Amino acid sequence: RSLLARLSDNLQSVKPLKAMARENLANALLEGDTTQLNRALRKEIFSKEALRALQEPMLAILIAAGLYMALVRFGMSTGSVMFLAFLLVRALLYLSRMQREYQRMVTCESAYWSLQAAIDGARKESENLPEGATPALRQAIRLEGVGFRYRDRWVLRNAALTIPAGGITVIVGASGAGKTTVVDLVTALLRPQEGEIWIDDLPLARVDWLVWRRMIGYVPQDTLLLHDTVANNVTLGDPELTRADAEAALSAAGIWDLVSSLPEGLDTIVGERGGKLSGGQRQRVAIARALAHRPRVLILDEATSALDPETETAICNTLEGLRGELTIIAISHQSPLVEVADRVYRLADGTASLVTGIGRARSSPAAMAVSADRS
Repeated sequence: RSLLARLSDNLQSVKPLKAMARENLANALLEGDTTQLNRALRKEIFSKEALRALQEPMLAILIAAGLYMALVRFGMSTGSVMFLAFLLVRALLYLSRMQREYQRMVTCESAYWSLQAAIDGARKESENLPEGATPALRQAIRLEGVGFRYRDRWVLRNAALTIPAGGITVIVGASGAGKTTVVDLVTALLRPQEGEIWIDDLPLARVDWLVWRRMIGYVPQDTLLLHDTVANNVTLGDPELTRADAEAALSAAGIWDLVSSLPEGLDTIVGERGGKLSGGQRQRVAIARALAHRPRVLILDEATSALDPETETAICNTLEGLRGELTIIAISHQSPLVEVADRVYRLADGTASLVTGIGRARSSPAAMAVSADRS
């Protein structure tokens, strides 16, 4: 059950990992867990087969008793008894084997075809990563005339947003307005049917997406922690990240003081889905995970929506401390994030309107450079 829980957690965290180009780490974790699960299943199978193997000795004892009764008590000829016993044993063995194989086939058939359909679907949807230029993100991320639709429903239509480098940009809007779609477009998980996304003066279509995603830290709405240590939840077993990197990320996320006070420190097990931590603590660990590989962009997709106001305010203060070091894109309905934002865009009817553009963003060097370029 523990292995299956870890596998489930890993699979559910695929999207944020892929958005940061760290899906290869999930592959390694899945491979290790799958190997352990196979060993556990082999033990289970050996136990079942050993139990089944006892049937043959029991059958032999029964036949021996039958032979004794037939020869001694009933006086049947030896040849007749042996012939009947041979036929009975062979018939029982074949019937038992046929029954086991038939049950196994019926049990596995639907699972096989379901798995085959999933494999075919995954191959069909596999991503061809283009080779392109390496982005720098010195000025801004821009969405110009962007349109995107799911089947026949347009979520975005001629949407335009400018996200200054080094600032905090918050996107608000009703459910289904396209907030998460904007994030998926920025991370190149989706491509617009209209318009283009620019990183400085470089269109995203000409960017090396893998390099770009490695520059992104992604914190989803549902915080999914592994049933593992704090250190492994932050580094995800990345061999390029050390315990010092984990400590630095936890400090930037404002939770290192708590982790260092725990008896086992970084080696503390957080429990299944992080159950041993509070909601705010899980969220900070998730932020530390997103910061561990030193990204240039931090994306929070409704990451504070389930937190109480006090915890959310504390996380907003943490994000303010990262201003200037990172370009922060946050999707939120809550006032604390909006209050610390440099820019707030509201999505409605497929378009984006700038709610506020005054304050810190306009006085920052990156924002002034963007304004000069646009002028």
